[in-house]
Amino acid sequence: MDRNYNVFEKNKTGLLVLLVLSMGFLILGAWTSAYESMLVAATSLLLTVIALQKKDSLYIPPLFIVLLTAVLVLVQISNRVGTELVDIAADIFLGMFTCILGLMMLLAILRSSPDFDMEHPFFLAFSAFCIGTAMSLFLSIVSYWIAELSGGSSDALHSFLLSMTFSMLGSLLTALTFYFNRHNGLFEHTLNRFLKDNADVLGVQDRAKKEILKEIEDGESSKLEFKSTLRTNLKTGEKDPRMERAVLKTIVAFLNSRGGTLLIGVADDGTIVGVDLASFEGSKDKFGLHLNNLIKTQIGSEFLPFLHFTLVDFEDKSVMRVSCQISDRPVFLTDGKEQIFYVRSGPSTIDLHGVELLYYANHNFGRNLKKHSP
Repeated sequence: MDRNYNVFEKNKTGLLVLLVLSMGFLILGAWTSAYESMLVAATSLLLTVIALQKKDSLYIPPLFIVLLTAVLVLVQISNRVGTELVDIAADIFLGMFTCILGLMMLLAILRSSPDFDMEHPFFLAFSAFCIGTAMSLFLSIVSYWIAELSGGSSDALHSFLLSMTFSMLGSLLTALTFYFNRHNGLFEHTLNRFLKDNADVLGVQDRAKKEILKEIEDGESSKLEFKSTLRTNLKTGEKDPRMERAVLKTIVAFLNSRGGTLLIGVADDGTIVGVDLASFEGSKDKFGLHLNNLIKTQIGSEFLPFLHFTLVDFEDKSVMRVSCQISDRPVFLTDGKEQIFYVRSGPSTIDLHGVELLYYANHNFGRNLKKHSP
């Protein structure tokens, strides 16, 4: 309860900062006749007021606030100084800001599907670029007509086209950065944190619950498996490496086969028992970090992009949903000095050796074996 309260207060503080920032620049823009600054600030103010009306506070990523501040400051400087370099910088930052906003909107919509991941980067990057460009276009068009109606200069059209060109450049740079670096750096922390902390507000948790309940009802199959625990033996109540090994075996098998979903915290009969958070001092973050570290050390960090993790709460119990895509190369589980190759056979996980392993790997990964060979 205390942690949730702290998160709520922290998120509310971010919204209040954005509210004050938007109001300040809206007033300043009206005073200095910086119409573009007024439009950005007014839009931000409207979204902030709507967010504050919600029961649960919306988390605003720091990068979002930083880019917004940079745009508003540069527009004000541009309006005062009027140098071409500052104008270009303002337009590029505006494009970056609108593209980030587009990514947040896209991911908020698409994340409602539990099978969603960020392994379709071209679609996401291109869509975010289009959204960012459309937002910049709207702002530029409104600014252009305000300037025209107020007796603007004869080069208003030239300024409009120049503004749009550099706004598109800013959106393009952001989209390309996301495409090549979506799993690291600012995007990893900003976008994933936005989705994680706003899961309840965006309704992601409710949709994920319904999907998990439907999967449990369908039962285990070649693409779905239940595991009661990550590392606690429920019979002895002690930590047991065999539990971790069973989880990792299933993940490797899904990666090597047709993909699939692993539900941790669900018994074989479909009963939701919840993940063993007590083994991690009741911390969901420590649970997720431990699972992440197990995969890095015993499977390989290079395969993390093929996995998507969602921790879904069912009242006082939680279920970890691990969605696995098909890997583009053979995946092995490291067990001491031995590396074992697992695949799915119906609702079971089996290991392959010798000729069977060679045939399977050649048949399923033949084209990529040379490409990824050490």
